[in-house]
Amino acid sequence: MKKGILACVIASLILSNPFSFHLQEYSAYQQTSITGKISPEEAAETALIIDAKDTLRTPVVWGNFSQQVKPGTYKLIVSAKPPFKNVSLGNLNVGELILQK
Repeated sequence: MKKGILACVIASLILSNPFSFHLQEYSAYQQTSITGKISPEEAAETALIIDAKDTLRTPVVWGNFSQQVKPGTYKLIVSAKPPFKNVSLGNLNVGELILQK
């Protein structure tokens, strides 16, 4: 019985390998957000946040939207309701801001 339990423990350690880890770039884990306010409040339904790999769709509620993203460069498209026009903003650099002297 003890040998069977020991074998199960050893097998689980080998399969899960708790002693291994992967070092990844710190910024891969950082989160920031893209947030905006639409005026008039009822003019838009959805905001699309686009990067090279993915498109995120976030609802506009009471004229506000917010979406968690990783640092990077994004394009923002706000889908407006008629008679309003859609708005597109490109090359939004999200992440660390470096202030100039």
